[in-house]
Amino acid sequence: MPDIHKVVETIARRNGETIQIHGAEAARRFGLTRQIPTAPVFHTSASSRTIRLGAIAVRMVHTSNRRQLQFAGEPTGVALSALWCLGKSNVTPTTIAIIKAALRPTEFEKLRSADLPA
Repeated sequence: MPDIHKVVETIARRNGETIQIHGAEAARRFGLTRQIPTAPVFHTSASSRTIRLGAIAVRMVHTSNRRQLQFAGEPTGVALSALWCLGKSNVTPTTIAIIKAALRPTEFEKLRSADLPA
């Protein structure tokens, strides 16, 4: 079976929607948590729905908050999604250092310029 993320990206592109991986998966990818989501979840600019890819149910959750979809499809967007999921009170200097080490300098600068929650 092809990579779920690539299939979902193709569907989103065909439908003209913006998608971003859910923050829990983003945080896991950066090693900020060991929790593994039980099913793939994506934020979307379109309506919420579930897409079946073989035996896998992929949840697409609508967000009207465009800030959560900034830099969608880029490493910067994945980092931003992780930060949104963790929440301001759980983002520490260590968290930032881990993300900074995983991103290229230009990507980290884009993250610094992002419209983050207050």
